Amino acid sequence: MKKNILIVAALDSKGMEVLFLKERIASLGAKSTVIDAGILGGPHFPPDYTREKVAKMAGTTLEEVRSTPSEGEAMELQIKGAITITQQLYAEGKIHGILSIGGSMGTALGTAVMRSLPFGIPKVMVSTVAALPVVPQYVGTKDIMMFHSVADVAGLNRLTRTVFANAVGAVVGMAQTELNKLENKKLVGLSTLGTTEAAVRRVRELLGEAGYENVTFHTTGVGGRSFEQLVSDGVIDGGVIEFSLHEWVDRIAGGLFQPPDDRYENAGLMNLPQVYVPGSTDFIVQGAGFEKFNGRINHMHNRSISLYRTSRDELKQLGIEVGRKLSKSLAPVTVVIPMRGFSIQDGEGRPLNYPKANMGFVEGIESVTSGNLKVKRVDAHVLDESFVQEVMKCFLENVKIVDFLKNTKVG
Repeated sequence: MKKNILIVAALDSKGMEVLFLKERIASLGAKSTVIDAGILGGPHFPPDYTREKVAKMAGTTLEEVRSTPSEGEAMELQIKGAITITQQLYAEGKIHGILSIGGSMGTALGTAVMRSLPFGIPKVMVSTVAALPVVPQYVGTKDIMMFHSVADVAGLNRLTRTVFANAVGAVVGMAQTELNKLENKKLVGLSTLGTTEAAVRRVRELLGEAGYENVTFHTTGVGGRSFEQLVSDGVIDGGVIEFSLHEWVDRIAGGLFQPPDDRYENAGLMNLPQVYVPGSTDFIVQGAGFEKFNGRINHMHNRSISLYRTSRDELKQLGIEVGRKLSKSLAPVTVVIPMRGFSIQDGEGRPLNYPKANMGFVEGIESVTSGNLKVKRVDAHVLDESFVQEVMKCFLENVKIVDFLKNTKVG
């Protein structure tokens, strides 16, 4: 079966270029479907989905879109319609990759449509802004390849032809590469920072022995957003073991690694077995010499980042806020607390050792425990083998409960 590549663009300003993309896709033995999400002018050639159709799928008309005072608001309407068409095509199995080209407006259009598609379908955006710091807002949590256009995406010349041809080769090549999925294995999501990595490395080994796949995210804000998105999308379907709650500490204290608002909520809504560890919460991440944290115990991580010791009050707030989130879980969830230290830097003789502060987390989370949430204290350090074994034991117990409930019919 020939692979079909969806092209989303505005054919009034990018028609000649899109026609070149179509020809290159055909030369590689694939098909293409074009959505014209333009607003002004007319298309360079007849698309598969007209701009009038796009507006209609957004619940409006092209005339109304054109009369919208703001070009940004007008484009948002066309984006809505393009997303609706794209999701229908994907649900029907009619597209196997997506390609778009443009400047800042075209990039906003193309990447918005790409973000509406699940992880795994090839997504290539040829963009004039691909080398700028704004890229994260376009990519979000999705596997989008931002392809730097180098020159303006305007006209065909020896430079743009080369860039466009390479982009076509990338998306067609990805679409034609089918990876055999391990359908019989569940995927478990893990979180960590380098300060708890040794323990998570051991967890990965134990999960493999138990018949699971696993995927790891660093809790740097970006990692947490990706984690939550993949849980919501159903990609992570075996459960969650989070060895680092660090992002929420940074949210509370003003650190660099800021999480999304729904952090720690989606696994519970998806009925996944869960275990959480307050790993790497013994510090706040900020720039070296950050004035707000002057006077705190600190440890230089590298030239750009220092770790500032968290206080008892901050950790108590962390326990309360995370505990309230986890108490809403539809599935069993266990918080396992290493009483002898939360990271490689927190333990007897280590620079961030402060046991009394860590008790703030214990008190906070134990004060709000309810529903399916259990809290377990373990007399061990977070990196100890005995602690890792306890985490795995709690996770497998929660897996059994979830499986039992799924297999038990009520009524």
